[in-house]
Amino acid sequence: MEEKWTYGLWGAAGGAVALTIIGLSSGMLVTSGKAETMAQERASATLVAERTPICVKNFMAASDAKAKLAELKAITSSYTRESFVRDGKWAIFNNESNYRVVDSCTDALYKL
Repeated sequence: MEEKWTYGLWGAAGGAVALTIIGLSSGMLVTSGKAETMAQERASATLVAERTPICVKNFMAASDAKAKLAELKAITSSYTRESFVRDGKWAIFNNESNYRVVDSCTDALYKL
């Protein structure tokens, strides 16, 4: 009888370890650190999605928007284009600028 319990407990322990390994590697289970990272990535994506149209609207509301847009499209370096948008302060929200919003806004303006 004792031998049955020993094999049963070893089988249960092995099954629990296998289930944990499979669950973590497949993404069905996540650690708290991974969950926090995923939440931050989603929040950042939401922030970019909400603020990019506002940045474009701010840019287009400027009195010399057509000239500025032509100037933006004439810039060949993506880094310089982002600096142009950042320096123009079209992507400033609550006195701060998010580089992902600036990047997204620059891409959206460049495609106009």
